[in-house]
Amino acid sequence: MKDVWKVYFNGSFGGKSPDGSHPGQALELNHKFRFAGRDWYVPAAYLTAKGLVLDILMRADKAVLEDFCKKWEHLEDEDVPNDVFEQAERENPLVFEFSPQIELNGQTLPFSQGHGLSYHPLFQNAAACEPALDEYEIDFDMPTERAIIDHYGLNPEDGWAIHRYSFPWKTKRRPKSISSLALTLTPQPVRVPGAEFEVQKPGDIFAFSHNGIPYTLTAQNLEPQTLPKNAFSDARFDFPNRFTAMTYTVSPAPPKNLISVEDCTQNDPPVEREAPKNYPFMPEAQNAAVIGIIGGADGPTALFVTTKSEDKAVLTTCSALHFAPPKKITWRIVFHETPFAPETFPLL
Repeated sequence: MKDVWKVYFNGSFGGKSPDGSHPGQALELNHKFRFAGRDWYVPAAYLTAKGLVLDILMRADKAVLEDFCKKWEHLEDEDVPNDVFEQAERENPLVFEFSPQIELNGQTLPFSQGHGLSYHPLFQNAAACEPALDEYEIDFDMPTERAIIDHYGLNPEDGWAIHRYSFPWKTKRRPKSISSLALTLTPQPVRVPGAEFEVQKPGDIFAFSHNGIPYTLTAQNLEPQTLPKNAFSDARFDFPNRFTAMTYTVSPAPPKNLISVEDCTQNDPPVEREAPKNYPFMPEAQNAAVIGIIGGADGPTALFVTTKSEDKAVLTTCSALHFAPPKKITWRIVFHETPFAPETFPLL
C-alpha cells in the first residue's frame, strides 16, 4: 500500500472527508475466506477517532459474469415482469445482501453506516451486460472502483463487490490497542416467488407448501378502497388510486416474516397532464413513480387500510393501484428465505 489512501469514518469512497475529520490509521488484515459459496477478502481496517472502518470485498469469476450477462441480456425489454427482474437479481454474481458485525477486544460493534460499489471486468463490452446489471445500480469500471482494485492489488479480470462499513467505538476514545477482531456476516432474506392464486370472497382458501410443510391461507375480508385525493403531491400527473385490501390468515402459523402475499399485477402508470408552458422538460411517466406506495401490511399502505383487526394472526396485504377496479386479482405467495446461516471469521 505505497500509494496515498485516506479513509474517513463518515466518508464513502474517494478519499475526501465530509466533516473535516482526520483519516484513519490503516491496519492491514489480508484475510481471505469462503462464505455462502463465494470468495471474500478483507484487506484492511482503518482506525479513526470515531470508530473502525472495514473494507469487505466479494469476488465474482469473470466467466460466471459473462454467463450471467448472456442469460439476462433481454432485460432491456420494457415488458419484462418484476418477478423476472427479481430472479436476475438473485442470480447476479455481484449481488449478495448481508449485515456485518464485528467483535473487537471482546465487545460487539454493529455498523452505523455502509457504502457499496461494484467493479465489473467486462466494461469493454458493457452494452451486452448493461441491461442486466444497471437495474441493480452496478457501474462499469468507474475510476473509483478501479482505484480500489489497484490499491489492494486485486485481479482486474475478476468482478468485485466492494463494501465499506463504519463501526462506532463503544468508548469515547479509540482503544489503545486491538488484541482481537472478528467479523460476523448475516445474510439478508431473499424474495422467492411462490404459487399464484385467486380468492373471490371471504372464507375462500388456498393450499400451498414450503419445504414440505403444508399451509392453508384463508381470506378473511376483501375490501375495495380508494386513496385520498391528496395522496400524491405531483399535480402534473393523474395517479391511479383504486386498490383492494385483503385480510387473511395462514395456518399453521409460519415462522415470523417467512411468508407475505402480493398482487401479481403492476400498478397502472400515472397519466401525464398537459405540460405547463414554463416547464419544457417534463419527465416521462413510469410505473416506478408509484412503486412502493402499495405493498405488504408492514409497508406504507397500512396507513390507508381501513380494515382493522386486533388479532395478530390476521394479516393484511394490498393490491396494485388502478384507475378502475380490476375484474379479478391474482395474488402471489412470496417466501422470504435466508439460505445461509450467519458465520464468524477471525480477522486478528
